[in-house]
Amino acid sequence: MNNIMLFLFGSFVGMAFFVGFVSLIINYRRLDKESRKPYFIILFSYVIGLAGVYYSSFLAPALAGTIFNSPEYYTPVILVTLIPISFTYSIFKYQLMDITVFVKNAVTYGAATLTVAAIYFLVIYVLGQSISSAIGTEYQGIIAGLIFVAFALLFQSTKDKFQDFITRRFYPEQFIHQKVLMKFSNDVSTVVGVDNIIDSMQETFVDALKIDTFGILMKHDQTNSFKLVRSTGLSKEKCEISNSQIAKFVAEKQITGNFIVIDRNDFDSVFPFQAEGLKEENIYTIIPMLIKGKVLGLLLFGLKYSGSQFAGKDLELLCASANQTAISLENARLYESEADKLKLEIDLDLARKIQQSLLPKSIPKINGLDICGEMFPAMQVGGDYFDFIPVSDKKLFVIVGDVSGKGLSASLYMTKIQTMVQITCMDNKTPADILVEINRRLYQTIERRWFVTMTIALFDMEKETVTVCRAGHVPLLKALNGSVAVLRSGGLGVGLEKGVIFERTLNEYILPLKKGELYAFFSDGITEAMNEDSELFGEDKLSELLKNKTSVRSAEVMNDIWKDLEIYRGNAEQNDDMTMVLVKVK
Repeated sequence: MNNIMLFLFGSFVGMAFFVGFVSLIINYRRLDKESRKPYFIILFSYVIGLAGVYYSSFLAPALAGTIFNSPEYYTPVILVTLIPISFTYSIFKYQLMDITVFVKNAVTYGAATLTVAAIYFLVIYVLGQSISSAIGTEYQGIIAGLIFVAFALLFQSTKDKFQDFITRRFYPEQFIHQKVLMKFSNDVSTVVGVDNIIDSMQETFVDALKIDTFGILMKHDQTNSFKLVRSTGLSKEKCEISNSQIAKFVAEKQITGNFIVIDRNDFDSVFPFQAEGLKEENIYTIIPMLIKGKVLGLLLFGLKYSGSQFAGKDLELLCASANQTAISLENARLYESEADKLKLEIDLDLARKIQQSLLPKSIPKINGLDICGEMFPAMQVGGDYFDFIPVSDKKLFVIVGDVSGKGLSASLYMTKIQTMVQITCMDNKTPADILVEINRRLYQTIERRWFVTMTIALFDMEKETVTVCRAGHVPLLKALNGSVAVLRSGGLGVGLEKGVIFERTLNEYILPLKKGELYAFFSDGITEAMNEDSELFGEDKLSELLKNKTSVRSAEVMNDIWKDLEIYRGNAEQNDDMTMVLVKVK
């Protein structure tokens, strides 16, 4: 029976040594050339020690019988001591492991456990003896168990304080790291602003923990890369990361439920294009800042102040701090986004008020004309524009314009054009003259992707004529006696061409004014208004509305057109600025 037990025990030990040997080989093959040296010493010693064990277990008994007859045959078993010696040498020589964590665990928790256990058993023994002498031995076991449980609960806080005292006394670096990181995790949620959070991180890791090599990379969504925003002891060129496999790495790690840490050995697979640069910068640990599986940034760490790599409890706290920081960064980003949005809305509202103030505040009184005009931007501000500029009590310029696009940029261009128009419109100028002058001035300043379409009409009640010139704008409609005429003419948009072609394509015409005529100037936002089925309102519908309204005032016609447009669009959003000017000849 004893021989069987010894055989089983020996087999178990041999199998354990063999599994350890295979594991060492697998890990050794995964390492890069630089990291293999300390592991080679362990692997070499392991082979020699393993050979000594197998020799003493199988060959020595066959050659010499029992150890008592020929002990010299069993002396090679001493070679097994090379295994712990090689481990010890590699640990201290190459900082293979975080030996301080190992010693801390051994000393702190061992001492605390032995001390508390000794107190437990001493108290149990004394109380048990005292109580049993008083009530007998029948319930002595139960009483001892209850006393043990009671003291386990009472001494829990004492044990924790004792462990903190030991850590503080003998291993201040680990104690400081843990306290600093725990404080940072608690405080970071109160920091306001992305830049302030990033500064707080750098202050914590560099100043408080005295890390010489540290960097913060933030993700740049447009390029899907990570840019270095804060660093100590790092080169910007070598540490910025793109085309990484980090998303795949994080997804795989999340399945296991472990802390997500990118170790130096993982650099080649996770950062195939930047691995060498990161190693040259003495980066040993990279911790992603994660929120709901999304990587917001990366924390780059070199070695600790002691020269050892982050490991154990420190890594857990670093990961917890990184995740807490990610939450704070995301909250700060959302807050700043909302603040920027609110500021933009305020600015746009101010721009809308300014633009509305630039539109005609009142309709000029010209004998023989009934005039009205309105503009509704698709956004808070728009690129449409209309104006009335009287040059005498019998002459009036009517201008309608549309910048290609909408929004704030379009409104800024339209404000510039309005100024040019008001300066240029004079009694001795025709609509064509004004458009040529505006094109000359605007072409020098407008971006090439922008242009403006315009229609300018000069109503001359003394001559009873209207002179019209159109620069790429939508046609002018003229309604009279139940019919509508579409007045088209040539012309390029303002700002598209320097001047020669622009002037050649302009076509100015003069029409006699007749009583009852209704002239409609509008932007394409009206005819291109869409309903819920994306169908256009169209020029025909607008013509139908106009030809039946020549007997009423222009303001009433305008109101009817806006009502019909609103009914037609239904719940569809306004897709473009809408502007209309109506001039009725009385």
